[in-house]
Amino acid sequence: MAVILYSCAQRATLTGGDKDVLPPEIKETLPANQSLNFTAKEIVVEFNEFVKLNNLQNQLIVSPPMEETPEIRVKGKKVIIKLLSELAENTTYSLNFGDAIVDITEDNPYPNYKYVFSTGNYIDSLEYSGTVVNAENITPAKAIFVMLYNELEDSLPLKQQPNYLAKTKADGTFTITNVAKGRYKVFALDDINGNYLYDLPNEPHAFLNNPIELDSSLSNNMLYLFTKESELQFVKRIENKTYGKLEVELNIPSLNLELFTIDEKPVSIANQEIDKTNAKHTFWLNQLAEQQELTFILKDNGKTIDTSKVEMVGRKEFTDTFLVVSDNVSALFDLNQNIELIANHPVASLAAEKISLLQDDTIPVKFDLIRDSLSGRKISIVYPFKENKKYQLRVDEGAFSSIYQLQNDTLMKSFKTKKEENYGNLKMTVVPAFSENYIFQLIQKDEVIQEFFEINEKTFTVPYLKPGEYQVKLIVDNNNNKKWDAGNYQTKLQPERVVLYEDKITIQENWDNEIKWNIKL
Repeated sequence: MAVILYSCAQRATLTGGDKDVLPPEIKETLPANQSLNFTAKEIVVEFNEFVKLNNLQNQLIVSPPMEETPEIRVKGKKVIIKLLSELAENTTYSLNFGDAIVDITEDNPYPNYKYVFSTGNYIDSLEYSGTVVNAENITPAKAIFVMLYNELEDSLPLKQQPNYLAKTKADGTFTITNVAKGRYKVFALDDINGNYLYDLPNEPHAFLNNPIELDSSLSNNMLYLFTKESELQFVKRIENKTYGKLEVELNIPSLNLELFTIDEKPVSIANQEIDKTNAKHTFWLNQLAEQQELTFILKDNGKTIDTSKVEMVGRKEFTDTFLVVSDNVSALFDLNQNIELIANHPVASLAAEKISLLQDDTIPVKFDLIRDSLSGRKISIVYPFKENKKYQLRVDEGAFSSIYQLQNDTLMKSFKTKKEENYGNLKMTVVPAFSENYIFQLIQKDEVIQEFFEINEKTFTVPYLKPGEYQVKLIVDNNNNKKWDAGNYQTKLQPERVVLYEDKITIQENWDNEIKWNIKL
């Protein structure tokens, strides 16, 4: 009896049954989906359970676009669609909800719901599908509108909404459905301001040079998205956060950027640095006036491009007492590279005798000191390091003197070089199916490791590669300016083609990779 009574008194957790994993089901649609000769102003879709709308604004695609977006609301188990615009005659419309309709219990979506109707006596059924990729790196371009126009004037994407459209998925793919037979202009757009018009200069876009003839469904089409390069040069950023250091970033690269005062006098420059893109310039100034704010006129090749006011760091805020020199030396140092010494201010003078390099702690070796032509702060120690050897670097006090009369403190580093067998090698033969110049790039983790400029068939050999995964990228350099160039819709110029080697290349220690790559555009 005691056991029975104890069992009866035990507490147990109440459960609500199995988790709901089923999507809602449609019970009735009025007017029916796929209706012909459609004249209704309201559509009601009834489900078997209570539903809600999730992220409808980003998922709803109405094709062709209506003058006013339909008003959509939920009432219990019903989704009510109110059409606010006059409908065109003999036209097939599709309202694509994506996964926006979900149940209220577990957010299970009704997948890819689409309501289609025609104001004529038949439903158009052709499809146009493909993929949109970013032209510069061939990565998928998501949330891009792909548009079809049944008129062919070049100005249409700038002034008129499309006849049909679809939005790319995360993998860049798209499908425009329920399209009528005909001839169409194709245009893709990252529609920043949401009006289905290419009316902002910074809106990424893609296009086909020639119209398509659609009499059956077309698939596997490729569109290459790019942003038109600005024709108006201006300063994107200019600031002075460190005494004497004025940083300038341009929207268009320049090799001949100059600084002037507000009264058109040249600014006294101690040193100027330019990064690899030629768009970021660092000016190291001297003879600074003690003013909290200065106005600079910036000129490119003698032409004024901008005038900027800058808040300045005064001499009183300059508290450095010595020149800081950093280096790229690690305990296990890579072969086939130079030691780089980088000062935090431009170097005015260098005492080479105060820099020494010892092998096995006792044997001094001769090396070359090379100053970087693009930076007054970088000095390279050039020496063919031997494998698996111990070295010691010493930079004595006062080896470097800066433009601000500061000197470095003593720097000492001990390190050992890697073995030859710690590296792999790549030998790739490129066989292009075109006659233009091209740029060959070896890339690891989005960084260009090696770059070559060539034409016709060529074998590229890259030694001393660290183990890991690499990617090979080829740019068809049509204008032979040694960089990738975007396109121009107004002149019908497509962006320069980029081709990626189909597989990642795995480099292993003490291993040679020999690959032949036949390029197909």
